[in-house]
Amino acid sequence: MATFEMSGTAAISSKDNRWLKLARSLALKKYREQNGLFAVEGKVGVREALRSALQPEFVLYDAARADEPEIAALVAEAAGRCPRVLAVEPHLLAAVCQTENNQGVWLALRQPQLTAEAFAAAVHGRNIAVLDGLQDPGNVGTILRTAWAAGLGGVLLVGDAVDVYNPKVVRSAMGALGHLPVLALDDPAAADMLDGLGASLVVADAGGEDFRRVQHNGPVAWLMGREATGPSAFWRGRAVRTVAIPMQPGVDSLNVAVAAGILFFSSTN
Repeated sequence: MATFEMSGTAAISSKDNRWLKLARSLALKKYREQNGLFAVEGKVGVREALRSALQPEFVLYDAARADEPEIAALVAEAAGRCPRVLAVEPHLLAAVCQTENNQGVWLALRQPQLTAEAFAAAVHGRNIAVLDGLQDPGNVGTILRTAWAAGLGGVLLVGDAVDVYNPKVVRSAMGALGHLPVLALDDPAAADMLDGLGASLVVADAGGEDFRRVQHNGPVAWLMGREATGPSAFWRGRAVRTVAIPMQPGVDSLNVAVAAGILFFSSTN
């Protein structure tokens, strides 16, 4: 049964409350890893997370907005799944949320404990994305959302890619983490996995052949490298094919998330 505090009951009013201290700490990777948790905020993000297979841990909501229909509905839905649903004074919730104008609801979720074996089983026979050292959280989150929309089996993060549970990644992913297997591996382990899956490694790079002229036999692992430097030497040397997106003269590059969308939808399975 959830610990459930609706409007009319005392809201958390101390910044030293243990749930608020834990919530604030999840802005940092160290504490996300230490606690095995990550955060989602906003009405859409919380709604999608509650309806996914992710495991919710606790919800915080703005006590002053508890009577708003959307907030009330989310709080009621959360009460059926979360161990704790807690009303919070508005200024304290604002200190937890990463967005300047928060939407009155915040959710902590358990990070999925996905093994390499489970990831491989989930994506077998399907296209996947490999994100090589991508650091921009907005781009990574958008790529996750796009991979989900395009029907990819999952996403591997390799090299020194940004933490997938970074709050900006989570916001940009807009629910994809609840529906798409995502795993971070070092380069050799990821290469071994791709060999086992039999996926053709196709690297996106400006010097490649026109992606529209390439036919793929079997599943594809789309490797997206950094915009500034491109794919690392490790992955460039393992590519079965290198493809490019033709552009008008004078345009030297596309945003990596835009490029990913074009390629992901060019070969669906």
